[in-house]
Amino acid sequence: MILFLAALLLAAAGTDATAQEIKHVSGMVTTYKSLPLNRVKVIATKSKEEVLTDIDGKFVIGVQARDILNFSAAGFKGKRLRIKGDNIYITDLTFVNTRANFELAVNNGHITEEALRQAIGLASGSGGRDYSKYKSIYELISSEFYNLRVKGNAIVNTRVRSFDSNPQVLLVVNERIVNDISYINPDYVKDIEFIDDVRSTLFGAQGANGVLKITLK
Repeated sequence: MILFLAALLLAAAGTDATAQEIKHVSGMVTTYKSLPLNRVKVIATKSKEEVLTDIDGKFVIGVQARDILNFSAAGFKGKRLRIKGDNIYITDLTFVNTRANFELAVNNGHITEEALRQAIGLASGSGGRDYSKYKSIYELISSEFYNLRVKGNAIVNTRVRSFDSNPQVLLVVNERIVNDISYINPDYVKDIEFIDDVRSTLFGAQGANGVLKITLK
């Protein structure tokens, strides 16, 4: 009897340990770097949890250590992201531009016909940006974003009206939150975007003044 009870206790402890391994992370799925995708299937390989993004492209899912998130949506290239300890995961799915995929994406409710047509048109007419003309990352920011101002090594959102006299924006480089971007050579910048809409809520209070997101080559 004693051995039986001990075995039950060990089994219960093992179950609790397994349950504690699950943690919940949140994220957002977009396309063309700004458009949220609805009803994207997100599957965690290890925890086996499966969820769909909402109309704003957001999701919350339970994962285990070193889990892998698989993203899939009709008409878009699938994507995989490994869980590395962050609590927020933002990914952009590439639309495969064919008539059949256009109908699949719209009919499956991932994106509206209007939004997808406009995004395709803008993408087809744009080339890559060359930021090498700027002498520093701060000159680049001052020139490219009219509502941002550089104060020392801090970036301030001039549209924020609050009791905070220094409303700094959150700095994110290659999906990582950082405190300093002075080391970045403009020539190494692949893409830079200021997020001042619903997507900034993914970063919680830290993103309240907006998020400056930089992707390096």
